[in-house]
Amino acid sequence: MNDALTKQVFHFVKSLYDYGVHEIVISPGSRSTPVAIACELHPKMKTYIHPDERSAAFYALGLMKATNKPVAVLCTSGTAASNYTPAVSECFISHMPLVVITSDRPHELRNVGAPQAINQVGMFSNFVQYERDFPIADDTDESIQFIDAVMMQSSRYFSGPMKGPVHFNIPFREPLMPDFELAEMMMINPKVQVSYQKTFDVNTVKPIIRQEKGIIIVGDCQLEDLTQMLVFSTIHNIPIIADPLSQIRDLKHPNVVTTGDSIFKVIKDIQPGYIIRVGNAVVSKAINQWIKAQTAPQILIQPRIQPNTFPKVPDLFIEITANDFFRQVAEEKPVNNQSWIKFWHTLNDLVINHIMQHTQTIFDEGSAMYQIFKQIKKNEVIFLGNSMPIRDCDTFFTNFEGKPYCNRGANGIDGVVSTALGMSRHKKVTLIIGDISFFHDMNGLVMQKMLSEYHHAHMINIVVMNNNGGGIFSYLPQYEDKKHFERLFGTPLNLDFEHTAKLYDFKYKKFNVFDEITLPKASGHIIEITSDREENLKAHSALITTLKAKLNAEI
Repeated sequence: MNDALTKQVFHFVKSLYDYGVHEIVISPGSRSTPVAIACELHPKMKTYIHPDERSAAFYALGLMKATNKPVAVLCTSGTAASNYTPAVSECFISHMPLVVITSDRPHELRNVGAPQAINQVGMFSNFVQYERDFPIADDTDESIQFIDAVMMQSSRYFSGPMKGPVHFNIPFREPLMPDFELAEMMMINPKVQVSYQKTFDVNTVKPIIRQEKGIIIVGDCQLEDLTQMLVFSTIHNIPIIADPLSQIRDLKHPNVVTTGDSIFKVIKDIQPGYIIRVGNAVVSKAINQWIKAQTAPQILIQPRIQPNTFPKVPDLFIEITANDFFRQVAEEKPVNNQSWIKFWHTLNDLVINHIMQHTQTIFDEGSAMYQIFKQIKKNEVIFLGNSMPIRDCDTFFTNFEGKPYCNRGANGIDGVVSTALGMSRHKKVTLIIGDISFFHDMNGLVMQKMLSEYHHAHMINIVVMNNNGGGIFSYLPQYEDKKHFERLFGTPLNLDFEHTAKLYDFKYKKFNVFDEITLPKASGHIIEITSDREENLKAHSALITTLKAKLNAEI
């Protein structure tokens, strides 16, 4: 047994847990043996085994979205680590604290042609908040002190305004087996975690918020508590244009506008007195274009040091949580906004009514999703694929229960299945995804089989919107080039996903958008819904045409 290696990895894993990392997704490999065994021996660390590193990292992202806590991933040396890159980049942009642990060859085997060795030092430099290459374990106090220093430094990125992924590259010499008898070194002694709170000078915003016709636009806020924003809206009669990922559309607050995307596609000349933007940019292109065109003062509220300023650099950025901000400005004397808020109530109600009528008469992917939303219960997760599912959610998720989630950091289609599966370890999830995105991460479905043998089956149903290709491209200028469109952008796969269900032990149901679509009460289903891309395009265009005519006539 290697005593130096044992002390290093046992103290490292103990420190991970002490600083709040309570779950780790491990991909099998030889060089990662010491850390993998230490995690298995830790009395409280929750381990998941996933054979595909790319999907494993997205699975960890799903665990983080469900718990709002840091989660680690572990792999062996070589190209295994390269497969983490898509998830690490997503976590960097969306400020999620993924703890990436890559095992490595010892320094004497680097850059000499040894097998399964690539340069892993700094390999995620563009996408991590913190990274360290560890020394080879030795039997000294300095080795332990190094771990203590690294964990104290890196833990500042597990929460708060600089939250994001970190990378530990740890080389090991053989022999790789730790001494099981020393597992008592990992007894629990958690560190005290400091919460993030901040104040600011309210006088800096008084000249802005004392004007009439204020508006709040809220995007994805990474599980933030938005209670005080709702209080402020009630006191001051200010509308809240809520992105589906804001997690507040289901609260049924009268000032929450759930149809902002449809409204701003139709009415573009709304002139507010000021705009408060909360969280990340919204999904809606129409709203972002409207924000970019406004001359009214804009305040951006985000609890991070470096602001995400898209779609327009604000007049004022305040590094603060939404609750801390709105709690401190709520006492300002209310402005008379009665007619303003009534205007938004009227708009929202009209659009909800017309969208409901659309779903009763036109059968497309949007109306199918509307049927699905009606069946989702309070606090259940609706995980959306990028491209069309999240956009259809923006349009049709108007007055329902459920909590929509999506990977809207880098907006990629990779890893969507695995992220949803990770969330389903802690919450009941319905994943709605297109056929291309589903195909892209089918490997991730293996966790349904692997975990069902050791834990309760995943609480997930997967709805595949199969229009046989990339439906979103039909809404882009490329669609006009009919000669090249289908081969380069439509990309029909001609896949029957019943075979996928059988391979991964899912039950299977199939519908067409014209059918009455019913979700199974039990989890563990793949529900395939077939549709036609051309008909979907016509239906979306018809809805906007109808809304333009109706709103112009009634307002």
